[in-house]
Amino acid sequence: MERPMENSGFSARQFALTALLAATASVAVPPAAAAQYFGRNKVQYGSFDFEVLKTDHFDVYHYPAERAAAEQAGRLAERWYARLSKVLDHRLHGRQPLILYASHPDFEQTNAIGGELGEGTGGVTEILKRRIVLPLAGPLAETNHVIGHELVHAFQFDITGQGQGRFGVPGAARLPLWFIEGMAEYLSLGPVDPNTAMWLRDAAQHHKLPTIRQLYDPRYFPYRYGQAFWAFIAGHFGDEIVGQILRKAGRSGDADGALLAVTGIRADSLALRWHAAIQADYAALTQESKSADAYGRLLVGGDRRPGLNVAPALSPDGTHLVFFSEKDLFSIDLYLAEGR
Repeated sequence: MERPMENSGFSARQFALTALLAATASVAVPPAAAAQYFGRNKVQYGSFDFEVLKTDHFDVYHYPAERAAAEQAGRLAERWYARLSKVLDHRLHGRQPLILYASHPDFEQTNAIGGELGEGTGGVTEILKRRIVLPLAGPLAETNHVIGHELVHAFQFDITGQGQGRFGVPGAARLPLWFIEGMAEYLSLGPVDPNTAMWLRDAAQHHKLPTIRQLYDPRYFPYRYGQAFWAFIAGHFGDEIVGQILRKAGRSGDADGALLAVTGIRADSLALRWHAAIQADYAALTQESKSADAYGRLLVGGDRRPGLNVAPALSPDGTHLVFFSEKDLFSIDLYLAEGR
């Protein structure tokens, strides 16, 4: 599964054989199965002299320049393994490959994953060989999170791949993104996450919390809403129920049916209880919150054209504003605007 940097991307992984990661989410297809079209071939600017660092459960592939980082990544991976094997009550079959790249440009050249990897992809777990491939992120916390997220996918594929899938494909590949990616986010981030809280607060304030049917729609970001739904389920029934639901869903390919079979409550009823809990959590905050118009007036973006205007900075005298914008046809540029 493919772990995106806050943009969803599991659709390619749902492969014709299943229908991501990221992610995600984040399943990768074997290189031979990934079509590359004329003018879109993966460019490789050099070769990497990989070495293998062995830990108790991992084979960490790295090149000499990242040896120290590989040792640290190995320690992080082992810590995640201890946590996830306990929560999911499962030990991976065989050793777990972990392929590290020192930077995202290096990662985009990988031969382990077929097809192109966009700048927004934070990591990938291959669905058939169960290889985890990722670049080292700038903040160590982000690298730690991606390792945890992708290792959840490795557990998902291993748990649902023991005679449960069709044509050798793990049963997890048939499950919806909110289920797979939301679980990976919950188990790697926990129940409280500021980014997810932002999504929930906005949805609660505008009465747009997704129903169980809408969770299947990719327009409802599966990483954030899926994480929140799993946090509610695990918070109510206990973390041990996560692995139980995964096993049941992996055998049947029916996420809703697995929720009913394990919890005794219909999925749509669980979603209604989830909505009520979120509304209760954010009621006081949303009642006292005001729209941006109550605090100031719009300076940039009034033309409603699609695009992003980010990183504003006010001049010392308060008369001008500089910001980055993608409103140019080909690139992101720095713009100057009147600040009054």
